[in-house]
Amino acid sequence: MDEDYNKEMANYIFSIFRTNPFVVMSWGINPASIEVVDLGVKFHVQGFKHKGFLQVVLNEGEDLFEVTLISEEGETVNRIEHIFVDNLISILDSEIEKCENYEERISQEYGIITETEK
Repeated sequence: MDEDYNKEMANYIFSIFRTNPFVVMSWGINPASIEVVDLGVKFHVQGFKHKGFLQVVLNEGEDLFEVTLISEEGETVNRIEHIFVDNLISILDSEIEKCENYEERISQEYGIITETEK
């Protein structure tokens, strides 16, 4: 696969992420871990639900994304296919960060009082 084209795909994926930077920032992406892969990008995240690597690639034939969650040890934890561009961030957020007691976890982790706790 062409290296320049792969970089374009990685940049395209990050351009999608920039449409909702606060959600993406909550995943705890390690900038030093960002790696261009065939038709996409791979990087390390530290969310409430998933700590490990995330790989996002474009399936060009379908014009849909495929996401692979990878453990710290390199094992595939989950693979999600057929993701439309407008659902990419919300699906990733539900896999990486959003847990059942999300507001409570944020409050505990960062010492923030949320609306539900007042």
